[in-house]
Amino acid sequence: METRVTYTPNILDAPEEELVCYCSKVSKGDILLAIRHDAATLADIKAITGACAVGRCEELNPRGRCCSKEILALTCNQAGDQR
Repeated sequence: METRVTYTPNILDAPEEELVCYCSKVSKGDILLAIRHDAATLADIKAITGACAVGRCEELNPRGRCCSKEILALTCNQAGDQR
C-alpha cells in the first residue's frame, strides 16, 4: 500500500515543519533558519541544510520535481524580492 504525502501547494503558506526537500528531510523551518543565519543563495542553503543532496526528487517529492523552486521562493520572499 502506497502512503500519500500531502503538501501545501504554495510553500510560502506551508507550516514550518512541512518538508521542502524530501530527499534530505529538510523542512521549511530549516531553510528559514539558514536564511536567518545569512544564507542568501541556493548554494548557501544547500551547504547549510544538506538540501538537494540526494537527487531522488522525482521519486520522493510529492511535487514530482527538485525542491530548488521552493527553496528559491522562500529565499526571495525572505529577502523581500517578489520575482
